[in-house]
Amino acid sequence: MATPLTIAGTNPARHPLEQPILSISVAHSNDGSERRVDSLGLSKKIVEMLRDEWGIENLFPPQAEALPAALAGKNLMLTIPTASGKSLVAHLTIAHRLTTDLEGLRALYIVPLKALATEKVQELREIGDVVGLRVGLAIGDREGETGTIEDCDILVCTSEKLDSLLRSRSELLNKIGIWARAYT
Repeated sequence: MATPLTIAGTNPARHPLEQPILSISVAHSNDGSERRVDSLGLSKKIVEMLRDEWGIENLFPPQAEALPAALAGKNLMLTIPTASGKSLVAHLTIAHRLTTDLEGLRALYIVPLKALATEKVQELREIGDVVGLRVGLAIGDREGETGTIEDCDILVCTSEKLDSLLRSRSELLNKIGIWARAYT
């Protein structure tokens, strides 16, 4: 079953939701085509980390189709099968954009479940560490979350925690330059 992932970047002059969304939906692909990660214009440090730590040198076809658009700042709705690489598209897009055209802004990664939030934080920290991005977690049941929320470049949170932040501390969200939303 395919689940969607939404990535929305911002044009500094426009709100992310005012921009059109590119929708990519792939049931499966057996054409064997791949695209090398080092051909995307990503940071050399990220490319080396993907190769050395995660064993990734090539992308699956849906990733190869989605990443150039996402890295260029296009809004994206990616619907591909489970375990086919949606998260990697989001992670690479966030890290790349926060260190290039959105430098000085923050990212928000919204997930439906606490367990998924914890998993995504670990993945994003591995990428963020190599390019100097701090990743925070906000799921509502941890002491000391406030400092993490305020000091991070990438905030991973549940939908419920985002709702709480919007109601009580909306100023923390003023500098969001890009967001991703994972679904179950």
